[in-house]
Amino acid sequence: MSKGISVCIVNLNGEELIAAYLPKVIESMDNYKWELIFFDNGSDDNSINIVRELYPPARVLTSPINLGFSKANNIAIKFASYDYVLLLNTDVVPDKDFLAPLLKHLESETVFAVAPKMYRFTDELDDGIRFAEFRTGLLTPILNVEKSLRNETSFTTFFCGGAVLFKKDIFLDLGGFDIIYSPYSWEDLDLAYRCWKRGYQVIYEPASVVHHYREKTARKVFSDSYMRVMVWRNRFIFMWKNLSMPCLAQHILHLPVKLVKFLCTGRSLYVVGFLWALNLLPAVMYRRAVERKYIKRSDYEIFNLTGA
Repeated sequence: MSKGISVCIVNLNGEELIAAYLPKVIESMDNYKWELIFFDNGSDDNSINIVRELYPPARVLTSPINLGFSKANNIAIKFASYDYVLLLNTDVVPDKDFLAPLLKHLESETVFAVAPKMYRFTDELDDGIRFAEFRTGLLTPILNVEKSLRNETSFTTFFCGGAVLFKKDIFLDLGGFDIIYSPYSWEDLDLAYRCWKRGYQVIYEPASVVHHYREKTARKVFSDSYMRVMVWRNRFIFMWKNLSMPCLAQHILHLPVKLVKFLCTGRSLYVVGFLWALNLLPAVMYRRAVERKYIKRSDYEIFNLTGA
């Protein structure tokens, strides 16, 4: 691999987003050595033709079906020619000068990824910086952090896969995004957490800014109920796969009470998510055994480092 940036965009029926936002991406890459890898995830619209018209050198990969976020990105990243990979959703628009503040952090051998500050299109702050909160047996990503922290370069427990710059070689060493989370949700949190466990770091850089039209594609494909079940299923998978003792023990102790509580209060989607995750337990435990071989940090060491 050589020095440069491989911009990877996975798309599903995003012709309107591509036509509106891809020119901004291209403009932001001025003066950089870069390539565009565009993975079409089973679209039936005019997305591919629009990409080829806007940026003829783009490398276009296609799938006849929707492979989900993890698998599609894993394939696209394997085709990357350069050592740095920039993941962007089709619904993300970077500021013109967003890249330089990110690149400087990747000069450190211990840094795997850098996340920009994210705004929604209402100018409301989104979730560029993400901490983890662990209490009553549940790990929760904290998005609405204190305002003072939003403007400081710092460690972040997680990043959003919709806009992140990282090193390809470490990504491959980590095994990429875990497809057990498919079609989507928690796969980016899982990758970031595994990198911390293995001794790497994730940086939040507020000098880099992108704007995110949040979950527009997902809401076209999935119902709200399905999305909520998926989020809960994958939250359980994440905890069972990644939490070490004593956090895992606390989770198991609190779990029966929480299941009863949610059943009694009519929050059945929580329980459906749990049962779905339970059905995948053998695959989760296999992944847990693999990751245990590489652990260099405990959960609480990660929480302390990232201010969680």
